[in-house]
Amino acid sequence: MLAAVAFTALFSDTAHADEETLQVRVQFTPEGAKKEPVEGVGFTITDPSGAVVAEGVTDDKGVARATVPSDGSFTVTIDTDTLPDGLAIPEGQESRTVTVTAGLGGNANFNLGQAPSEPASKISLLPKTIFNGIRFGLVIAIMSVGLSLIYATTGLSNFAHGETVTIGAVMTAVASGWFTISSATGGWGGFAQLTAAAIIGILCATAFSGALELAVWRPMRRRGIGLTSMMIVSIGLAMVVRFIIQMYYGSQPKSYAQFSSQTNINIGPIGVTPRDLLTGIIALIALCSVAYLLMKTRAGKAIRAVSDNPDLASTTGINTERVILNVWLLGGALAGLGGVIYGLDEQVSWNMGTKILLMMFAAITLGGLGRPFGALVGSLAVGLFVQLWAWWFSEYTDLKTMGALLAMILVLLFRPQGILGKKERVG
Repeated sequence: MLAAVAFTALFSDTAHADEETLQVRVQFTPEGAKKEPVEGVGFTITDPSGAVVAEGVTDDKGVARATVPSDGSFTVTIDTDTLPDGLAIPEGQESRTVTVTAGLGGNANFNLGQAPSEPASKISLLPKTIFNGIRFGLVIAIMSVGLSLIYATTGLSNFAHGETVTIGAVMTAVASGWFTISSATGGWGGFAQLTAAAIIGILCATAFSGALELAVWRPMRRRGIGLTSMMIVSIGLAMVVRFIIQMYYGSQPKSYAQFSSQTNINIGPIGVTPRDLLTGIIALIALCSVAYLLMKTRAGKAIRAVSDNPDLASTTGINTERVILNVWLLGGALAGLGGVIYGLDEQVSWNMGTKILLMMFAAITLGGLGRPFGALVGSLAVGLFVQLWAWWFSEYTDLKTMGALLAMILVLLFRPQGILGKKERVG
């Protein structure tokens, strides 16, 4: 009997001697902090045949020790359903193969990361999309209203208007580098510096537009050169000015020295930076000021008279040449302001005006050629369609301009004169 008991005890000790310990550790490293243990994470251990040989749950130190039947290779798999809220394991790292050594055991360490946020639904993004569309439309309107006024008073489709936009943005970017940003002045100091730089950029764009009128367009009108020839000249001027800007400013896009980044503020379901909110308000104020100028002031009435009939306006004592010069100056100032705001939204580049010129022409065509208020309506429509395209076809945001052009084509098919244009007799 004693011999049997001794044999059984010896056999039992031999069997348990083959078992080994496999330690599992699960931890999380917050950004800029030390590693933290993760408690309550479940796991399973399988042998090479796929059979489950052990299970366990990590303790308050993020550690669990499981017994495997022998040394060799085992696979430890984390149960992702047991991970705490806000934490996740990197894709493809849920399982780990561990070699267990006789007498030493084995270790399996898992490092968790921050769980990705749930993707927002399209419906939840719609208010932000509409806000962005309206704001983008206001920015386009600032630039296209001046282009529409120039067309209304002279009949010229000015393709150099995009370069006027670029000059406003580029000169603002250059001037913003003249000011030293002091930490003591805070955000308002940066705002004041950028405002001063913007004034310089707008004045440069205004001077450029007025110089074109005095040096190029007025002499050509007096010589009776046709509008088609003048339009081709504007294309050539645009190319020359564009590459002069590239030569001196460089081909690499740059940002303003101030307001490089800001934190969103939430207005209901819409998150917007203070910069975007402020520039949207400035754009709206500028457009309201132009509307007041055209409707309520003597200069505005003269512009409308020249737009309707230059010859008749001249016979009533209106100095049409002075009115046209004022329109070019106003158009240049608006283009410069639009370039400043557009440069805040995007980086300032040597060809930024050329990129948005098609949008401006689409806006004034959609709203009605020569109708400044039509340009405003057309710009809002273009801005909304661009953003709605990017919202609905999020995989094809590079084609978002197509949405605005398709909208223009559809509107013109049913209303060829544009939204606010008037029907005209042809022939």
